[in-house]
Amino acid sequence: MQSLSLYKFFYLAIRQSFFDLGIKEPEIADYIANLLAEFARTDNLYKIRNAQGEKLTTVVEMLIEANYSFREREIKKHIGDYTLFMTGIFREYVKNQSFFQFYLEEGKRAYFYVFNFDRLAYVPGSYLFFELSKNFEFYSGALDYMKKRFFKETKSSDPFLDFSYQLSRYVH
Repeated sequence: MQSLSLYKFFYLAIRQSFFDLGIKEPEIADYIANLLAEFARTDNLYKIRNAQGEKLTTVVEMLIEANYSFREREIKKHIGDYTLFMTGIFREYVKNQSFFQFYLEEGKRAYFYVFNFDRLAYVPGSYLFFELSKNFEFYSGALDYMKKRFFKETKSSDPFLDFSYQLSRYVH
């Protein structure tokens, strides 16, 4: 039930932010709201595991695993989702770690891979991943805008805990 209310909160926040920015993409808003609701549970950020069952916590580890895995599409989708989430919601953290440009490039590349995979397999809705790839920086910026509009900026030393705390105040 909480994930439904999380989804609803994020969907309304994303739609309002998209409206403010003149973005008319309800399917993208729905996808991003689902992504945010999923990643609000931090264990979902690191759900990709290697063959030994160990959590992969960096984009580089995920890229390496994708090259040696039958789950390449799943891993690439997760890379796209993870990098969109991190560059949008935790933009300053990613910039301070000097990952920002790398995440933008890998996010675009990952979503384009998913688009091609789905397109060649005749999966309906593959255009969504093309749109996310083509306008990755734009949607990342829209997420950053949403965070600034709906969450207070703080000087917390742990942006992840701060975000979780603020989110808990919105969603019960």
